[in-house]
Amino acid sequence: MKQAPERLFKGATFSMDMKIGVPYFVKNTVSDFEENKVIAWHHFAQFVWRYDLEEVSGGTKVTESFNYDRPWAFAITWLGWPEKNRRAMVATLERISQIVTPAG
Repeated sequence: MKQAPERLFKGATFSMDMKIGVPYFVKNTVSDFEENKVIAWHHFAQFVWRYDLEEVSGGTKVTESFNYDRPWAFAITWLGWPEKNRRAMVATLERISQIVTPAG
């Protein structure tokens, strides 16, 4: 069951339906937000996902990052998740580009 406020803000919570082999549900908290500049969030494990937005000629440059700086990250690092996340981030940024880039 996805839930979110109409507009996100620092401290807002939202949830997502996810899938890694099997479906699951995760609740997130917005940890950093600046309109048209940055949005970052984390779930219970405190790993931070972040989008930085930068105005550039002809559009917006979007940089996605994920922070593995928690002591318990050794498990996901050992399982190869940094590379899996990197590939997923590339795919996400490609989908964003396809959605917001007008066909020409």
